[in-house]
Amino acid sequence: MKDPARASNFPEAMLARMRALDPFRADLLLAGAFLVEALGELALLVPDDAQHNALAALMIVVTAVALAIRRRWPIAAALIAVPMQIVVSALGRDYLDHLITPLFAVVLILYGIGRHVDGKAVPALYLYTAGCLLVSQSIDTYDDNIGNYLLTVVFLVGAPILVGRVLRHRARLNRTLVEKTRRLERERVERAAIAAEEERTRIAGELHDVVAHALSAMVVQASGARRLAERDPARAGAAFLAVERSGREALTEIRSLLGVLRREDEELALAPQPSLRHVEALVRKARSAGLPVELAVEGDARELPLGLDLTAYRVIQEALREARDHGRAGGARVRVTYAGDHVEVEVVDDGRGAARPLPGIRERVALLDGQLRAGARRDGGHVVRARLPLGGAA
Repeated sequence: MKDPARASNFPEAMLARMRALDPFRADLLLAGAFLVEALGELALLVPDDAQHNALAALMIVVTAVALAIRRRWPIAAALIAVPMQIVVSALGRDYLDHLITPLFAVVLILYGIGRHVDGKAVPALYLYTAGCLLVSQSIDTYDDNIGNYLLTVVFLVGAPILVGRVLRHRARLNRTLVEKTRRLERERVERAAIAAEEERTRIAGELHDVVAHALSAMVVQASGARRLAERDPARAGAAFLAVERSGREALTEIRSLLGVLRREDEELALAPQPSLRHVEALVRKARSAGLPVELAVEGDARELPLGLDLTAYRVIQEALREARDHGRAGGARVRVTYAGDHVEVEVVDDGRGAARPLPGIRERVALLDGQLRAGARRDGGHVVRARLPLGGAA
């Protein structure tokens, strides 16, 4: 028994295979189908007492050859196929009334003129075709109405060429847009790489300054305290207290540096240190901005290392912001999972836009030896999922 699903997909599969064919092979198949159809008309429809079947068969073969080369050499195809209508008229009414397929072949070749020919050759070929039709009508004394001739020249000749011309310009515009999109994507990737490199350099420079200053002060203070330890314990204790204070101040400065990293406004810069403890406030803020968000927390919440806690918060924050501002999302779900050796955060939305790059987030997750997946979902929308090991390097 045939699978209904496979049967329903059969037309789509055939169309896909036809599009994948080489154009010349497709034209060869088309020419073969035309040859079979036209010879069938000659054998079955033309009266048995007709006297020029051999010449008609030769005309059909020549037209089939023109069809086969209509994309590779469209001008040659037109020069060959169009005069065949003069031959049909010369053969008489027995052939003119029953051989219909060659006329459609000429229409298809005229479409190829508009689709594949450049420059001044198009109007020249149009006039050439009009002249051939005029000769054909002058031979066919059955129809000498000039009005019919003009309608034929305008619609039967002009319309296929015009359609081909329109599709040619559309294809050229599409290629231009595709090239522009690819160029913009390359520029975006390059800008993202430059921005990531600049951020790494800035982070390294600022952390170096903070740590170097703090360690220098602590070394000087510890050296003084060592000298005072035996002869003046009270002053030595004060010196050790200064060492402790310097260390705490250095930790505070480092936390502050990580806290303000990549913040976009002064309000965030003055806010408390971001943490997964504040994820509910983050979700409420997203809701107030017009994005319905559901929150789920799995596992036992606990204190996390500073860098990991901050990165997990930033992943959720950036994913919600991108879903609201660029993904045209109508809703989102946030899930935070506390496991034994890692923390996982996930944001799923139903947005319709393209996958977002999440600048800076990949860099943060990589610094913690984490894993990040960000992209489109098969059933629609987008997902951002980060898995951060508790023992990851900072």
